[in-house]
Amino acid sequence: MESRQLQLKINPLPTLTWNFLKLNSAVIDETVTLNGRGKSTIQNIPRGVIVSSGSCEECGGCDISAIQDIRQMKTGLGAEADAFFEEVTDDMLHIRSKKNMQISEPLCISYEFADGDANAVRQEIIAEEDSRLTVIMDYTAGRKNGGFFGVQTRVKACRNSVVRLIKINLLGDSFLHFDGIAALVEEGAKVELLQMELGGGRNYTGTDIDLAGYKSEFAGNAAFLCLGDQMLDMNYYIGHRGKKSLSTLGVKGALRDRAVKNFRGTIDLKHGAKGAKGNEQEETLLLSDGVQNKTLPLILCDEDDVEGSHGATIGRLSQEMLFYMQTRGFTEHEAQVLMAKGQLNFVRDLIGDEKSVGRIQHYTEGVFGDDR
Repeated sequence: MESRQLQLKINPLPTLTWNFLKLNSAVIDETVTLNGRGKSTIQNIPRGVIVSSGSCEECGGCDISAIQDIRQMKTGLGAEADAFFEEVTDDMLHIRSKKNMQISEPLCISYEFADGDANAVRQEIIAEEDSRLTVIMDYTAGRKNGGFFGVQTRVKACRNSVVRLIKINLLGDSFLHFDGIAALVEEGAKVELLQMELGGGRNYTGTDIDLAGYKSEFAGNAAFLCLGDQMLDMNYYIGHRGKKSLSTLGVKGALRDRAVKNFRGTIDLKHGAKGAKGNEQEETLLLSDGVQNKTLPLILCDEDDVEGSHGATIGRLSQEMLFYMQTRGFTEHEAQVLMAKGQLNFVRDLIGDEKSVGRIQHYTEGVFGDDR
């Protein structure tokens, strides 16, 4: 058991903006007692997938360049958080899909925590050339539980491969949670990222995508629900290096009570990325007067013949919508719950795994059931 005073700058922007916005980065200053507790379960390993505990070298079969690439990746949480993971974690889970294997069945990894558990883990995922791989990770604890869970995931999508990474946060209301993601996407490859940020008390998620190859692609969709005193700090950086690379990012969610949410979304169209296109859209539903919401979309450009766009819709249910719902027999509160569920279900329904969808539905029904 080890107590650590965390003093970290986390989720930094790639370029500074006005200080008064207080979105250049987040600052962590609190004590975490790491005890290594928590249960992890791999529910199934599909044919064509190799899983080992250790590193790339220990699983066998990975070439040296793949190992070097994945070790050099930085996550969107930033250098200080990445250094923290390197310091406190010895082992990692290495996942590799074999060349030419089109794997339809997902690899499912569950992390379960009791009150007071505190742990940090790392994963490396490599999809070899012309392979397809889906990895689902869910983090679960009792609704009233507290603790710490940090997870770092690095992905390399080799030429013409597809990686679907699905992360589901169902942690307790008093958990501190870090989730750092990095991905390198080669020629013709695609990374899909689906995130359900529902649990946890103080959540920091940071994603760094490197679209390095010709016609490389990233498709991100995230849903969030922040109630009570929950806080969610999100940082996405999508770097376009490859010609005709394509990225889309959609973030949907709802805030209520005294909840706080920060969103940073950067599309970086680098020199040489001719024909690249990037788009990000955010929709936030405000259900209470006491919530705090900050949104900072950012487009950087060092190339012509590229397209970058962003949009944000932030607001409350209109009186017209409320009136319409009430004429159909819904109270104002029921209308708010219905619309909030709609924000979440758009992303939930993309997951395509019955057990995962069932867990999410059970959690959301429990959350909204507390209002009755």
